[in-house]
Amino acid sequence: MSIAMAQFLRSHGLVRNPFIEEEAQNDKVFEDLVNEAGYTFNHQAWDKFFGDPPGRGTSMIFGVKGSGKSALRLALEKNIEHFNSQHKSRILLLHYDDFNGFLEAFKRKSEHDRRREVAVTLKDFRLAQHLDAILVCGMEALLKEIKTADLPLERLEQYQRHDLMMLMAFYVSGPPDRYNRIMASLARRLLPRGLIGGFFGNLKESSAALLSLGILPLVRGAFYRGVARSAEREILVRDRNARDVERALRSVPQGYLKDQDVKRSGWRDDDDVRRLFATKFIDVALNLGYQQIVVVMDKVDEPSLINGDRERMEAFVWPLWNNRILQLHPNLSFKMLLPRQLYEAVRKAGSEKANEARFDKQKIIYPFRWGDKQLFDMMSARLRICRADPSHPYPLDNLFASVIPQREILGALDKLRQPRFVLNYLYRLIAETCAQADQVDDQPVRISHEVFYQITATIGEDIKQYYQTLGESPE
Repeated sequence: MSIAMAQFLRSHGLVRNPFIEEEAQNDKVFEDLVNEAGYTFNHQAWDKFFGDPPGRGTSMIFGVKGSGKSALRLALEKNIEHFNSQHKSRILLLHYDDFNGFLEAFKRKSEHDRRREVAVTLKDFRLAQHLDAILVCGMEALLKEIKTADLPLERLEQYQRHDLMMLMAFYVSGPPDRYNRIMASLARRLLPRGLIGGFFGNLKESSAALLSLGILPLVRGAFYRGVARSAEREILVRDRNARDVERALRSVPQGYLKDQDVKRSGWRDDDDVRRLFATKFIDVALNLGYQQIVVVMDKVDEPSLINGDRERMEAFVWPLWNNRILQLHPNLSFKMLLPRQLYEAVRKAGSEKANEARFDKQKIIYPFRWGDKQLFDMMSARLRICRADPSHPYPLDNLFASVIPQREILGALDKLRQPRFVLNYLYRLIAETCAQADQVDDQPVRISHEVFYQITATIGEDIKQYYQTLGESPE
């Protein structure tokens, strides 16, 4: 005999399966628990990671796959979203986790450089490129806020409007039609000329053109063209036609752009230029009413050019471990959710790298682990929230036959250690119970002694094989 899993769930008063999702991104049960808990996360590392206000202070978490790093990130994002709905002084969240587009553009443009004599590697992706990519994320976050939150752009000083227009021209991503539409709209809002001002401006330009026999407009056009080509040449993490950039920049005064020294070549890897750009971005955001900018870095093992390789991950991440950036401004913070293997790079860092990163100034959370009782409570909470009446506790051992002591359940959870493994384990226990169960009566169907030991006996080998596939250790 066998029963459907839905029958097992109903026998425990469950209206949905608490253990079916292993990825936090799609886990509605986890989302409901975070909402219920006031947008917090039930782990001892939460307060150190979280910050006050949400996201303040740079922190780094090192954890294995399935340990709950993405769940921690989602809880932070939900908390910031709630905070922003309740406060006028908001927090600007930048998602720095979709690296494929940046890395592919970087590789493609670097390989087309005629001066390059050696193959492009991730070691060539330096701090300047990270900051370029983060500024792309920053422009996209601001554009979203401009559209949804109606940001008070009129509050910006004239020089800040020039700053924002230049940064947008350099870093807005997407296809040309979207870019041109955005830049034209921003120019109208940030740098409106007005009917009279436009008339006299055109008259002045026309008079100057006549007096200089048409040379002045040519010189002006050549200047903007030179700045646009320089930006296209020196910024490697995104593709943009220089003509589109030139068109976008024409609303920015020549004098301002000359002061930024961006027409020259050679600032491709210039960290100081990017720090200046980042400071301008922070200044603009603060004047638009934000009190904090939070950069969340996650999924560094996933890009196709990295593909989980430890050495490639290390080469990619190291440039950003730079205290001059991590502590650049009190209103800018980084939240880095990193694979456990990268902690070895921190632990074994030489004096030069360690002094550059100043890990003693960053909040480092390692190891990121769960105890057996924490996992027991987490799964019990998932059970409760999935019941028709979620107002009363429903401990995890209610799923098991009474002959199975709680200490043995805790022992199995202690071997698993990670929420992802526990979810998979409990799902397998229920599935095997349903396969072996007799017809349901009015009593809850429970996981038998035989099924418990049968499935538990295999988990050690399954975990070992899982980590061998990843090329790391569960310890």
